[in-house]
Order: sequence, then structure tokens, then C-alpha cells
Amino acid sequence: MPERLIRLYPRAWRARYGDELAQLVTDLRPGTSRTALAFDLIRSAATLHLREVRTMNAHAMRVALSAAAIVWLGISAEIVLSNVVFPAKTDDDTIPILVSYACIFAAFFLVGRLSARHGANARSQVLAGVIAGAVIGAATVATFAVVDNVWLDIVSRQQTKIDGFAQSGASSMRTYINQGLIGAALFLTAVLAGFGALLSRAGGLSHTRRL
Repeated sequence: MPERLIRLYPRAWRARYGDELAQLVTDLRPGTSRTALAFDLIRSAATLHLREVRTMNAHAMRVALSAAAIVWLGISAEIVLSNVVFPAKTDDDTIPILVSYACIFAAFFLVGRLSARHGANARSQVLAGVIAGAVIGAATVATFAVVDNVWLDIVSRQQTKIDGFAQSGASSMRTYINQGLIGAALFLTAVLAGFGALLSRAGGLSHTRRL
């Protein structure tokens, strides 16, 4: 009976220490009650599983936050360059937006793949994608808020903002911009968190299938 409880231990741990534990159980059986030995094995197995989950989650969260930071820095640089340093004379920013989203989605996929490589399970992969997406969404809107308020005199010359302000009824351009950022923060954070969950899981599955 106690020997069978060794199967409760994490697979990787069993592969490394299973034989030694089985021998230890055999040596202890003559002088230890089966109930006490079984209880110790179950408690030890549960502790190792919890430790394994914490380790996997920690790896996945580090991957998610690192990816989010790198993507956010790249997007922030693009925002400053296109809105302040080299402000576009037209509102045709389709290509930069598509490139930005392509980088974000690729980062989500990579988050899941790297998390799976560190042993993260499906739930941890999804959670890592959600966190990466939410952080990127919130941080990107925060960058827009800083740029739009600090360099308002430059940003307010954009035709889309001029047209939007004229139809909004807001008391000032600053008020109009900041009101729009509130909705953008909620929408972008939620949407990117959703895409992060899906694509991160897809990345995790790609790693599993390759193995």
C-alpha cells in the first residue's frame, strides 16, 4: 500500500528520486505503522505538488512581465516618435498599428511557449497571457495619456482629434482626450487580456506538440 502512494509524487521528482524513496519505504516498513507511513507520503507528495505549481507560476509570471515590458517599450517608442518627434501630417497610421499588433500577438505566443518550456501547465499559460495582455494594454494607454497631456500642443493638431473634439461638446481638447483615454484603457486592457489568454495557450500547445 505505501509503495503505491509514491505514484502521487510529481512525475519529474519520481523519475529522479522514486527508486530511492521506494527503498526508504521498504526499509521503514518493519518499524513504522502503515497508516503513519501513508500519511507522511501523502503529505510530502502534496507539498511537492504545491511547490511545483508555485515554481511554474513564478516562471510563467516572469516570462509574462518581461515580454510585456519589452513590448511596451517598443510601442512607447513608436508612440513618441509618430506623435511628437515626427508627427504625421496625415492620419494614415494603418501600417504602424498593424505592425504593433503583430508584435503583441507574437509576444503572447512566445509567452505561452516559454512558459510551457519551464513546465507551466495550461492554466498557468493562460494566466501568463492574461497578465501580459492586461499589462501591455494598461501601460500603452498610460503612455498615450502622458504623451497627449505633456505634448498637447503638438497632439492637438492631429486632424482626427480636431474632428472628434468638434463633435464631442467637451470644454477643452485636454478634457476630450482624457475622456477618450478612460474608455480606451478599459477596452484595450480587456481585449489584449483575452487575446493574450488564447495566443499564450496556443504557444504552450505548440511546445507540447513539438515535444
